[in-house]
Parts: sequence; structure tokens; C-alpha cells
Amino acid sequence: MTTTAKPLPPHGSQARYKGATNRPPCRCARCIRGWTQAGQRRQLLRLAGKPASLTRDEVAEVVAHIKACTNSGMSQCLIARRAGVSQSTVSRLLSNPQAGCLRIQGERILAVRPGDFDNVSDRPALGTIRRIRGLYYAGHGPQSITVHAPLTLTLITEIAGSVYESVAPTTEAAIKRACTALTSVEGTSYRARARALREGWAPLNAWDDIDDPQAVPDWTGYCGTDRGWWLHRLEKIPVCPPCETAHAAWKAERAQLTKEQRWAEIGKARSQARAREADLAHDARELLRYGAGVEQAAERLGVTKQHLQQAMLRHPEPVKEAA
Repeated sequence: MTTTAKPLPPHGSQARYKGATNRPPCRCARCIRGWTQAGQRRQLLRLAGKPASLTRDEVAEVVAHIKACTNSGMSQCLIARRAGVSQSTVSRLLSNPQAGCLRIQGERILAVRPGDFDNVSDRPALGTIRRIRGLYYAGHGPQSITVHAPLTLTLITEIAGSVYESVAPTTEAAIKRACTALTSVEGTSYRARARALREGWAPLNAWDDIDDPQAVPDWTGYCGTDRGWWLHRLEKIPVCPPCETAHAAWKAERAQLTKEQRWAEIGKARSQARAREADLAHDARELLRYGAGVEQAAERLGVTKQHLQQAMLRHPEPVKEAA
């Protein structure tokens, strides 16, 4: 078996000047000048309090940044590619930070942005999982998704079930194309819709940042408040954790009230939620009269398409009496 020889470092670099076991050092004018300039830069850094190697605290900062990148789903190889260093440098910093690091390598690593994936690396599957589940919620099963995403039915089902922690970039791109194509199409799969409701999966437009691991879906436009809790109950949608927390806090604030006062507060909160829905339905019909679509109206009003449609169904337009 033959191996490809590594290319020689360019003239003017420190590696070419110093040489190696399998090649002699170079003493041409460019290499001498490069070595001299590198020494001058090292001396200036030392005088500025920035030696060629990072201090212990600076190494800890680099290690913390590497961990932030890996938490975003980036691999060590991807971090090394983005930083222009070897993968062994990244691995050594994680396993043995006491070994230190060159300043130039540390600065390159710190310049890498967490979540900056390239076209060849796998990325976290969370965003793809949420997109497929959102399509299920809209009534689009695996068969509909495969029309726009050249993936197998098994793969789509497994991703929806959180079987994988990462997916290929081509898979992520295919699901994004399917979402773009199916967003304005009415789904016809009852089984997909029923599974999404049973599992508590959120629609696509309930997410502010669908790829953010810390993001929480906003089902009602008021999730995280007591009004959101009432809208969940009125729309018969499983209550999300932020609304459960908000409603528990609402009840705790009124724990000292009498039974009659507490029921009065409950009735007031419920009526306010219903009034919000009636106003929402009225505003939506005004936007529709001026040519806006349901999706555009939902976006303008800051609610999901499903929430807006349900509000309009529960609060139909009053029939005008004939003159």
C-alpha cells in the first residue's frame, strides 16, 4: 500500500525554516525573514503580556468554548476544520487542558461560532424532528412528506420518534423543502394528525426558533401566562408546561381569597380569554376582507394558524338582518 507524501510547508513559514526528521531545514532568504518576523511577533506578544502560549485561565476559556460548540451539536472534527487546527489539538484540550495551547490556535478556536455547520457534517436532529412533527400536526403523513423529500418512509417515521440524535445535512435540507412546500397545503392524513395530538406535538408556526434546544412552543400566542392556560382549555389542547406553571402561580396568588371571590376571579379570567378569542376572530375577518390569507392573518395577529381557525369557528360572524 502506498501513502501520499505530505506537501512541504511554504517558504517563509517557521516549519520550513526548522525542518523535520525527513527533510532538512531551509535557509533561503524568505524562510530566514519569516523566522525572524515570527520571533519579533513572539517578543512583542511577551512585552504586551500575551506570551506565545495561553495562560491557564485563557486555556480554560478555550475549553469552555469548545464545550459550547459541542453542545450545539458540532463534532471535534468540525470544530477543528472551522478553526484550521488539527483534530488532535481539540481532543487534547478537552482531555488534558493542563498541557496548554498555543495562542494562535486558541484564538482560531475562539473564532468558531457554535452551530456553524458545513455541508459535510451531521447536525442535531432536534430541528428536523420538530419539523416532521409539525407536518404531522398539519395532517401530512410520511407519504405526503416523501413527495417533496426523497427519504424513506421508515426514516421519516424514525426521525419523528426521536430515534436519532443527529441527521445528515441532506436529510435536514429535504425536510426543510417539504415544510416549505406543504405549509400552505391542507393535510389529509387523519392518522398523522391523531398521532400528533396524542403525543402533544406542536405545529410548525408555534416555534419562534425551531432549531433552538431551549425554545418552547407557543400554542396560543399567550403561552406562559394564565390566559394561555385558559386558551388551552377552551381549545381543548393539552396544556403546555409554561402555562401549567403560570396557572399554578395564578392560583397561589389568590390562595387567601374566599371561595366566592376565587370563583369570581376564575370567571373573570375565563371571560377575558373568550373575549380575546372573539376580538381575534373579528380582526382576522377584517384582514381576510382586505385580501390577506389565513396564514398571513395569523402572522399579523401573532397567533398560530390553527388557533386562528379555531377562534373563527367558535366565534362565527353574526348574520346581518336583511333591510
